[in-house]
Amino acid sequence: MSVTLLAEGVRFVEGPESNWTILTGDGTTTLIDCGYPADYDLVLQSIRDAGGQPDDVTILVTHGHADHIGTAARLVREHGARVLVHPDELKNVTREELHQVGVPEVLRRLHRPRVVRWALRAIAAGGLSPVAVSAAATYDPALTLVASGHSIQVVGTAGHTPGHAAYWLHESRVLVVGDALVSAHPTSRLAGVQLLDRMFHADLEAAIGALDELLAFDPLHILPGHGPAVAGFLWPESVAFAKGHAHDVPDTRTWRTQF
Repeated sequence: MSVTLLAEGVRFVEGPESNWTILTGDGTTTLIDCGYPADYDLVLQSIRDAGGQPDDVTILVTHGHADHIGTAARLVREHGARVLVHPDELKNVTREELHQVGVPEVLRRLHRPRVVRWALRAIAAGGLSPVAVSAAATYDPALTLVASGHSIQVVGTAGHTPGHAAYWLHESRVLVVGDALVSAHPTSRLAGVQLLDRMFHADLEAAIGALDELLAFDPLHILPGHGPAVAGFLWPESVAFAKGHAHDVPDTRTWRTQF
């Protein structure tokens, strides 16, 4: 686990297999995503290291995949955490519906060694564990959220999942993009801003189109769900490259954009 302080009260955590963000201020703590089930102890440690307490945590969800909500149900059960999600993603988080890569999609790609290695790591991290969060509630995406003293704009980026959301932190100019874009992934040789392999997206074409929503912002830092944080000064060019190569098999090119 690696923790980077990007602005006052904004910490980016690179976990073993996926990332989360910690917001502190006004005496409370907010997580944006919370890792795989196996990351539970690391999530608690990162909260305490940031000066927070696990018994006063709100979790903002980018989307309902197991590597982003994996510890949420346990944090609710053991620490009374509050979980907030975009209305269009609620059923995925509660598992009334499931929008996540399945075994058939993975089996069709087992000729790719990187997919095999990723699958084994995901299983070890608890990727097949039940992660439904029945206590999740929704916010109004049209309103500015205030979380641990930070003003946050919800950016609808449906495509990776039906209700995927990114979060724009106004004061710090940090854009938390979840899996709308990543900067690295075990299934890909790319190092830099990119879309995940098509098997991970509920609707790849919608995911590509949703990137236009992210270009409305001028971030200092972009925080992806996988891979290191990305500096914002090449943001439009990075997004254009990701869109242009969204249909590539993600083990054929290398292009670096993070600094």
